Amino acid sequence: MRFDVTALLRALVGSVQTYRLEGESGSSTADDLGEQATGSVSLLRTSEGILATAHLQVKVDDRCSRCLKPVSVPLEVDFQEEYLPTVDADTGSRLAVAEGGDGFFIDDRQVLDLSEAVRQYRLAVQPIQALCRTDCKGLCASCGEDLNRGPCSCDAAATEPPMHTVARVTASKPKANDRRRE
Repeated sequence: MRFDVTALLRALVGSVQTYRLEGESGSSTADDLGEQATGSVSLLRTSEGILATAHLQVKVDDRCSRCLKPVSVPLEVDFQEEYLPTVDADTGSRLAVAEGGDGFFIDDRQVLDLSEAVRQYRLAVQPIQALCRTDCKGLCASCGEDLNRGPCSCDAAATEPPMHTVARVTASKPKANDRRRE
């Protein structure tokens, strides 16, 4: 999501450009999971740079954390970030910008790239464990059968997770001769 902001940087403070996005790719990084963004972006000229306000709907391709089926996760990504220019739009001279700063910058060709901000805010709202549905039963721990299709043929006691067994042993009542003296 790249925008040429040369005209906006030369405009008066308070000038606004609004864009409607339809199926834009939000990121081209290696961790991009095939997302598509739709929504709107508003660019406001400030005294320092450009304030970008984005309201995006993003779909991210992921895998269900229980059964590993592919799932498309819809996300709402809303953010507001100020982008600072690195060169003067009128003279082309380099501007002093914070070295190694955490902010976002407009490149030397007057292009504002929202991809990194979209990526960061998408990661902030993306669920840690995607689910194909809320009642997903997952896979059998022994044979790997998809339990959403029905019970597997494994012995239920043999497939019980080991932590359940430990919990039952520690939760049992102590015997009379096991009492501690204080």
